[in-house]
Amino acid sequence: MANEKTMKHVKIPGVVNTVFFLIVCIFGFVLLAPFVIAKDTNSIIISSALIGCTFIAIIYASSHIEKQSRELESKIEELEGKRKGLEQLVDRNAKIEDMISSLVSMFITPKDIDTIILKTLERTATLCNVGNSYLFLFKSDGSAHMSHHWKTDEFQNESSIFEKTSFSYFPWIGEKLNKKEMIFISDDSKLLSNADRERKILNSNGLQSILVIPVEANGEIAGFVSVESYTVSIECCQEYLQTLKVVSELLGMALNHKSFLKDLGLFKDLINRSNDFIFVIDMEKDRIIDVNQTACQELGYSREEILGMGKQDIQSLLNDDFWENNFKDMLGDRYFGPDKILTRKDGSTLPAEINVTFSTLDQYNYALAVVRDITIRKGMESEIAKTKEVMELALEGADLGMWDWNLRTNEVMYNARWGKMLGYDAKEIKPNIEFWKHLVHPDDIKILNEAIDEHLTEELGLFECEFRMKNSQDKWQWILARGKLTEWDKMGEPFRFTGTTMDLDERKKVEEELRHSNELKDLFTDIMRHDLLNPAGNARGFSDVLLEMEEDPSKARILRIMQRSINKLIDMIETAAKFAKLESEEELEVMMMDIMDILNDATEQFDQQLQEKNMVIEMRADGSYPSMLNPIVEEIFVNYISNAIKYSPENTRIIIDIQDCNYEWKVNVIDFGDGIQDKSKPLVFDRFKRVDKSGVKGTGLGLAIVKKIAVLLGGTVGVDDNPEGKGSVFWVRLNKVHDSIVD
Repeated sequence: MANEKTMKHVKIPGVVNTVFFLIVCIFGFVLLAPFVIAKDTNSIIISSALIGCTFIAIIYASSHIEKQSRELESKIEELEGKRKGLEQLVDRNAKIEDMISSLVSMFITPKDIDTIILKTLERTATLCNVGNSYLFLFKSDGSAHMSHHWKTDEFQNESSIFEKTSFSYFPWIGEKLNKKEMIFISDDSKLLSNADRERKILNSNGLQSILVIPVEANGEIAGFVSVESYTVSIECCQEYLQTLKVVSELLGMALNHKSFLKDLGLFKDLINRSNDFIFVIDMEKDRIIDVNQTACQELGYSREEILGMGKQDIQSLLNDDFWENNFKDMLGDRYFGPDKILTRKDGSTLPAEINVTFSTLDQYNYALAVVRDITIRKGMESEIAKTKEVMELALEGADLGMWDWNLRTNEVMYNARWGKMLGYDAKEIKPNIEFWKHLVHPDDIKILNEAIDEHLTEELGLFECEFRMKNSQDKWQWILARGKLTEWDKMGEPFRFTGTTMDLDERKKVEEELRHSNELKDLFTDIMRHDLLNPAGNARGFSDVLLEMEEDPSKARILRIMQRSINKLIDMIETAAKFAKLESEEELEVMMMDIMDILNDATEQFDQQLQEKNMVIEMRADGSYPSMLNPIVEEIFVNYISNAIKYSPENTRIIIDIQDCNYEWKVNVIDFGDGIQDKSKPLVFDRFKRVDKSGVKGTGLGLAIVKKIAVLLGGTVGVDDNPEGKGSVFWVRLNKVHDSIVD
């Protein structure tokens, strides 16, 4: 290298000129010497002129050679610079070639995509002469999450700027990425003013420069690679632009491949987990080339055993040879075997159906066979057949007719009982809805259509309607029809309506008789309340007058006995009439009432009776107890208090208490009488059932009236033992007003 440098600085023209000057001087000395000695002036002049011309020629040649030399040196220096640039280019291309070839070699037979991505990030960082690189992928909401990263030991504790700061703070970078542009930002890079925000964030995080490479997958921006430098500016952005684009494409390929493997793995997993047996058969080689795990497990073979089966083994296994090419020509693209028998390895069999799809790939024919075990379905079909038989017997036993209406075609199918119910023969019944409606009474057709429409529009969950139909004897016969939608099409529209019919003629007659009986009962009740109660009231009035006038003790005693009997008679008439009225009621109108006010009104009625037996009522309740009630509820409290006075000894007390049961108020009337035996407690609220109490008479309707009133108000009644001693607790539960409920 030292000799080369020396040679480069040697001035070739100067050496040549010196030699020429010496030669000319010697030649001139030799030429002029004889003439000087001879003192030949002319020859000396001519020789001197010749020597001078020679010197001039040498000087001109020397300057020309000097010029050519300088030009040659310039060209040599230029060629040297190009040589160095070429060497650098060769080194860079070699570096790029080595990187690309190593990455491409990994993608030829990809095994671990994550490792490939990490290797790609490592080579990208190495190419850019930095110690870290990150791969971020976009989520559906537009945010970015880091999926992979590569760092040297020096940067293990460092995080990417996109980890520290939400991607929404980089709008300019986001806009560039959407345009699939590569982004380079540094302190000295010239950016638009709308990128100042990104530059400030970089500076605040101590970064000198950042390179963002877009990554595409399936034709769309899937994410980006971030190469970040804390010490130097990344100089390779323009120099390795094409290489970085290749890196971006390779990462996109890796993401696509990873997504493909994920989908393929999911598909394979679903195939293996499928309840069906799935076989792929090569029709040219008569071989099974793929099979799912379910088939292997259920049939008792290993995967290798099934894949190694010959044609005869496959025929024995599937009990079919549908994959024969001549069969395919007849069957077309699909084949369905509804009733096949598969043979397991242990020789046992199972019923199955086979659904086959034929396909051709690269002029080779394949068959995809999906085999379904129908053991359960066969059992269900058997059960359905038995159920159908039982249902037919049940319909026959219940004397019900059955109909099945197709809403699309308006066809209606009937069973034999439907026609017999109206006296028609099966041949006389037309299988359409118009025939049915033609038999309906004109006054009932509107009601029937409205009931059907309400069910079809899902306003009512069950169709039910009573109407009259003309029977074979041209008489109107009452029918009860019940039904329900049982099937819908793919669009969610109903198309099958199934139900039953029942002959109501006998029931209608009974209802008419019952209505007439109720009218007689109401008439009898009115007679009791008016025609019997008025004379009894008169008799009680006259007995009171006679008792006041009578001075004879024996006659007065007889009058008092008669007076008690009349009072009892009046009480019986009023109680029976009241119970008869309640029995005809189905519900009562309710309003918000305070139980405490009702109890106060009820207790005031018994002041005289309490004084006669020297008894007191202890009211433990205090405050307001709002409930939804009817004024008739006072009868409950009057009856309880009256019974407590009747059945309690003198000089005792009656306790009234109200308990908060969250959704209900529980009113307790507690006495200290003899109490009620456990076996008698379930009977005391039944009508005409009363517990034997010596010296006390009753109709047995009082507590029955209490129970009826409570039921009409949505409440309950009962009796328990007195927890404070001898006696009973008669209680009633009544619903609260909603505002009083504590959840």
